[in-house]
Amino acid sequence: MRLLITLIGCCLTWASLAQGPQRSLHIKVSYEKAGQYLEQAVETIEAVNKIGVSSAVNYKAGRSVTMLPGFEARNGSTFTAEIKSVGGEENPLRLTAFPNPFEHSTTIEYYLPTDGKVNVWVTDVQGKVVGQLVQGEEQTAGKHQVEWKPQSAEAGIYIPMVEANRQKATSRVVKK
Repeated sequence: MRLLITLIGCCLTWASLAQGPQRSLHIKVSYEKAGQYLEQAVETIEAVNKIGVSSAVNYKAGRSVTMLPGFEARNGSTFTAEIKSVGGEENPLRLTAFPNPFEHSTTIEYYLPTDGKVNVWVTDVQGKVVGQLVQGEEQTAGKHQVEWKPQSAEAGIYIPMVEANRQKATSRVVKK
């Protein structure tokens, strides 16, 4: 028996993929590593994969998302499916940081597809917030920038995040 999920409205959107979405996807790969993943198809997605603990996976397709026997979203994972037009016509929420790597400060640049309340913060690789840069601020659609000057952060990898209109985008920066 096939289970068909058609959820409208999504929680997460990540930076756009380097190439455009395929017409249909049949997903067998499992997401065992913690992280955020986006799979898009113009028409359909069929999935027989496993989503591991601490993984956040979003499937977005124009007509249907079908979980076939063998699909599993483990306790502690986040899975969303969205039926929405997929193509190059929309500009999703996205975030970049430069310079990267950096020594004293880095500029976090983000694009908002629509006006909304914005939060921007930085975490370490364990998920601990080490910098709150924007908190609940109403901002207009378009490009925005904020500088992060970590005073006590040690050398290592950090994750800047932007959240707006129930969407999230992340990046990765390295402090020398």
